Amino acid sequence: MNRAELLQALEQSREELLDLLEGLEDEQYLQPGVCDNWSLKDLLAHLTRWEAELVKLLWQAAQGQTPTSAHFSRLSVDELNQRWMEEMSPRPLAAVLEDFHGVRTQTMRRLEDFSDRDLADPQRYRWLGGRALWQWIAEDSFLHERQHASQIRRWLEARGKVVRPVQQDVK
Repeated sequence: MNRAELLQALEQSREELLDLLEGLEDEQYLQPGVCDNWSLKDLLAHLTRWEAELVKLLWQAAQGQTPTSAHFSRLSVDELNQRWMEEMSPRPLAAVLEDFHGVRTQTMRRLEDFSDRDLADPQRYRWLGGRALWQWIAEDSFLHERQHASQIRRWLEARGKVVRPVQQDVK
């Protein structure tokens, strides 16, 4: 994917998720069970934290540094998720929502630092192990968001909310 396609995918997945959340009351964000025992608030905090790590990775890559983001941690994904959930669970819903909106803006800004070639060349960044940067970006942003949007959609439908299907296609 080139930068324009990434930006479009980022915008589209966010719009789709916001459509799902439209009209929900604050109490609904706090109900557990959306994804195991996680609430909507928990899921949004989770998405935000992973995307914040992506922003860190992109900033470091643009500076010519080898990233030190959580992607390269010795902890497993489950361990990271658990640790972050413990850190973020006391945060108020308003702060989680503000961060959720802000991190996407940061991701889109960081993309401006990369050419289409930077994004597509699987040999450009050794630390990616032969993968193109766009794939990493997709996985930690809109693909991750769509994965959880599907869970949110099922949870909302089980509670009687009529929602549009979530788009799943990616180049």
